[in-house]
Amino acid sequence: MARKYANGWSEAAAWLTAISHTRAGVVRWGVITILTAVWIGGGLWLWRELSPFEAVYRTLSAVGMWDEYFNARAWQQEVVRFAAIATPVVGLLFAFSGQLGRSLARLFNLGASGHVVVAGESAAALSLALDCRAHKDSVILIAQGLAGETALGLRRRGVIVLEGDASHPETLRNARAAHAAHVVAFEPDDTANLQIEAAVRRLAEHTRRRRPIGVHVATRSSLLLKEAREMRSAQMRRKQAPAKVDPKPFSLQEMAARALVQQESQTLLSLAQQLGQDRVHIVMFGFDAPAEAAAERILMSLWSAHFAPPRITVLTPDPDIAGAGFRARHREAFAHPQIWSADVAFLPFDWEVASVGPELLDSVELQRGKPTAIVVATGADPGNIHLAIALKRACNHRGRWPVPIYMYETSQSEFSQQYAKGDETEELDAYLQAFGAHQATAARALIIDGDLDRGAAIAHEHYNRGFGKRGEVSMKELQAAMKDWPDVLETFRAANRAAADSAMTKLWDAGWRPAAKSEKGETSPAIAPELTERMAQCEHDRWMAERLMSGWRPAGEGEQRDNDLMVHDKLVPWNALSDADKNNDVNQIRAALDVSRLLSKHGFVRRA
Repeated sequence: MARKYANGWSEAAAWLTAISHTRAGVVRWGVITILTAVWIGGGLWLWRELSPFEAVYRTLSAVGMWDEYFNARAWQQEVVRFAAIATPVVGLLFAFSGQLGRSLARLFNLGASGHVVVAGESAAALSLALDCRAHKDSVILIAQGLAGETALGLRRRGVIVLEGDASHPETLRNARAAHAAHVVAFEPDDTANLQIEAAVRRLAEHTRRRRPIGVHVATRSSLLLKEAREMRSAQMRRKQAPAKVDPKPFSLQEMAARALVQQESQTLLSLAQQLGQDRVHIVMFGFDAPAEAAAERILMSLWSAHFAPPRITVLTPDPDIAGAGFRARHREAFAHPQIWSADVAFLPFDWEVASVGPELLDSVELQRGKPTAIVVATGADPGNIHLAIALKRACNHRGRWPVPIYMYETSQSEFSQQYAKGDETEELDAYLQAFGAHQATAARALIIDGDLDRGAAIAHEHYNRGFGKRGEVSMKELQAAMKDWPDVLETFRAANRAAADSAMTKLWDAGWRPAAKSEKGETSPAIAPELTERMAQCEHDRWMAERLMSGWRPAGEGEQRDNDLMVHDKLVPWNALSDADKNNDVNQIRAALDVSRLLSKHGFVRRA
């Protein structure tokens, strides 16, 4: 069962916040109306034999407990007098209950600890706050300029909303950030998120903590994400006292790309085989941050022993600028063709001034070959939807490109929920599938719990403890691997993330696929001995691609491995490795099978 981030004070504050902002207007006015009707209606009925003015006078005098009411004997008089007294009392109680609840919530919040603080008012930040509340966490949201109705809706769900600048220490102090279990810096500006991390670090210096605060820093820039992670590793290497803050940089775009590769790798490999292709070829329309993240993960992870290295073709209005930027950010991936060079080409196409038609498909096919899949990421959700629909029509005309079209969207739309749900037909045709919406990526399980890294932790343990030399590893041992993951340096984290993302590819290479709910799956899939070396060699090639994409370079003559300078002496062809090094790749192949056990709940069956 997942851990709940809250203590008694923060839980009480969340409960009072929800109660004091509840939609109780109808109930409150209903109660007051009934009491008033009993009082006035019952009183007039009691004194119906008197004149109208006298009847009204005696009815209203019930509030003052006039003698005949004070010494009431009939039950009708008792009902009227109690209704008369209850009406103003209940009215006052209802009038002040909301303010009282809000005041008590602020008071209880002074003792809050072990909770979650989210800084930001973007749709992704709000999704995370609500998802944490759905898991019974206590959540404090720091936001500026949040619409009144939006803030009210959050408070009704128990989210404590504070207005202010999250990078200011006083605002974070009011949110009890120094006593929180997790702080998520979710502002749209990367610099502001780094400032929030620095402010939390300063506040935490003056507290006594057993566990460090997990500070999750959202980044949009892939370069900044890489540098932030390297800074974390540098801090870990030189730390002497236990750290009070554990920085955890993350990117929603990277999460979306990793989830896409993990979930769709088997589909792409099976389709490439069915179409008779020699490699997985991804055609990208647009090259915004999500598209580049997807390209990186494909080049790092989507390597199969049955195919040549992956290929990517990018269509963009300005291919020279896009290509130069990508090569500058991944220089080493193009600087060592003797071991590997990224197969990426940038072609011109402006979807704003040109339509998608047979001539465009002919041009791409002539220059780069038929695709295995298409990724649409132009920078705007409406543009992605429009282009994806046009591509689906063009691809399905005479069955030209019967491939999946992965459409990136920042927020789930009615269109994607109805028409971009994946392959729903048995015939071979092009279909739409949406990915990357904040409703799926900005989730507690991915950002705070780090579920995407569970497989990476297992891959690291296989390499570190030699699990691959043993027999079957229990699920309990695999789950325990996450305990040591926070202490792993970032350079090893990056390598093991890519290795874990390729687990389903290796499973496909070994002849397995995830079992459906109706199938009886095998819980411990095995690799045929004749495939082991071939798959291990492919794993080494994939590992070299990941290292080069991450900025590492081969050691030159007389050089040794240097983590600070990102120099590696194992970036050499397979035949140049020692037997011990080759065995490490064999262990990673076996690790992939254990990683896949976490990704597939129903086991595995032999693929056709």
